[in-house]
Amino acid sequence: MKKIIVLFAALLLCSVATAGTTKKNETITDQGLTRTYHLYIPDNLPSGAPLVFILHGYGGSAESYLNNTSLTFNKLADEEKVMLCYPQATKDPKPNTGWNVYYPWQIDRMQVDDCEFICNLAKHLQSTYNLSEKNTFLTGMSNGGEMCYLMAYRKPEAFGAIASMAGLTLVEMAKRHNYTKPVAFMEVHGTGDTTSRWVGDPTNQYGWGAYLAVPLAVEAVAAGNKCMYQETKEIDTKANRIQLHRYYGSPSGKEVHFYEVTNGGHNWATDSFDSCKVIMEFFKKNMAK
Repeated sequence: MKKIIVLFAALLLCSVATAGTTKKNETITDQGLTRTYHLYIPDNLPSGAPLVFILHGYGGSAESYLNNTSLTFNKLADEEKVMLCYPQATKDPKPNTGWNVYYPWQIDRMQVDDCEFICNLAKHLQSTYNLSEKNTFLTGMSNGGEMCYLMAYRKPEAFGAIASMAGLTLVEMAKRHNYTKPVAFMEVHGTGDTTSRWVGDPTNQYGWGAYLAVPLAVEAVAAGNKCMYQETKEIDTKANRIQLHRYYGSPSGKEVHFYEVTNGGHNWATDSFDSCKVIMEFFKKNMAK
């Protein structure tokens, strides 16, 4: 009987601990447009808590990311007391939902500045919810990963660290922008990705626009940081071979971490490698004290 009572009490405590978590759908007016975003707010979030933006891929939605149980961001946010923001992209000229990253059909036709939108939204959330300005982070998948590279070009000072998952550097980005300020940066990419191809696409054969080979794109960020050294180590997993290429020795102390997932596809994680957890750990390492 005593065991049953203890078990019931434990279950009750668990339900109370999760009951305070809040999911909110909010809007903000930016650049004359009504933009939507979803918030994941853990119970008992402290003042000055970190803020993490999670950007969906092309044709995707913020709501689907928020409710995707295969992603562990929400669970990790509960554990670490971090607010999550899942913003929604607008429709581009296709028309599909997508971030403006200079795809061929977006250039000169898509007027919204998504970098400004994310930065303005960050300031709004920091003020409204009393969140940390220094500990605001950005991650995204695919088209959201492209936004990570574009933000590293344009607004690196707005984030404590940036992490791209299966993202690309479009040649158009490299033509228009330079890496002017150091930024802690991560890329996780599968060598078998047939959407965001490891070897790049210099002639726009696949229609997304010409883009750099993934290792070259990452090395460009490291060069912008003035990283002086590079080391590679094997990550112990049960499935895909994964190598971590670490670029370090920057005068700013900001490192670039590049996870090469052998035969990995266009997805967030493998069975034995939780990329969400790796990304959140990278953000934690780069938190300001």
